[in-house]
Amino acid sequence: MQTKDTDLQILKQFKGFMNTELMIDQLPNTGILTFEFDLLSKIKQIESFPFEEARTFNFVGKRAEIFFKYYLEQSQHFEELAYSLQVIDNKTTIGEFDFIFRDTTEDKIIHTELINKIYLYDDSLHEDPDCCWIGPNRRDRFIDKIEKLRSQQFPLLYHPMAGSFLSKYHIDPWKVKQEVCFKAILFLPENCRTRFFKTNLKAVAGYFYTLEEFLNKKWKHHIFYIPKKINWFTDETQHTDWHSYSKVLYQLQEFMDKKQSVMLFRKNQKGETSKCFVVWW
Repeated sequence: MQTKDTDLQILKQFKGFMNTELMIDQLPNTGILTFEFDLLSKIKQIESFPFEEARTFNFVGKRAEIFFKYYLEQSQHFEELAYSLQVIDNKTTIGEFDFIFRDTTEDKIIHTELINKIYLYDDSLHEDPDCCWIGPNRRDRFIDKIEKLRSQQFPLLYHPMAGSFLSKYHIDPWKVKQEVCFKAILFLPENCRTRFFKTNLKAVAGYFYTLEEFLNKKWKHHIFYIPKKINWFTDETQHTDWHSYSKVLYQLQEFMDKKQSVMLFRKNQKGETSKCFVVWW
């Protein structure tokens, strides 16, 4: 039975979400730019933080939505109008808007799609290196997500059925500015020399290895920690539950047998920490 995250863990997850870099500054082949964050100096009222709402969802993407929603509520510049608004035609869901809100500073309405991803680089995926990103278990390609945003999610604003749903919020779709908030943590193969043109390399957090490559590293005297998936965007460097090389190797083999890639924190003998992935493929 999985235990519920504590308030402190959820606050760390929120901080990790806020600190995660934007992967791109514009949706490729469109005029849709990225949503720009204002920095929140601190959480103003801890009692207003949506701890219970966050605990309702035990996967990263939905918690990211809760955190973004809280960010909008705390910001002095935005007023939320609609969240997770579904467009339904005769009991069939045509699509969904992540966030629609008003920029009170510039008096404009913004529709933003939120994406929160972990991607690894594989140069066999596409001739364009900026499109060669895929999820740790190879079920989620960056290029597919981009195409869905471009061909389905953003055009939804102008779908004939969307108008009636938006009118309830007094929103004129033709006066809405569309933006994308594409946050990601990226991992490269070691010794990668690829030149990227559109990918924000500040989002690169480390390297990934096959189990064989991991075994060839001189890390037998280092200690390791495997975070839960819900904490993949969290800074776990101060964690105290570190394990020996031999113990983590046994855990890694279990993940590999299940064909599950795993994030790993490593601490060397100098106390320096780093983050990596070990993949099954």
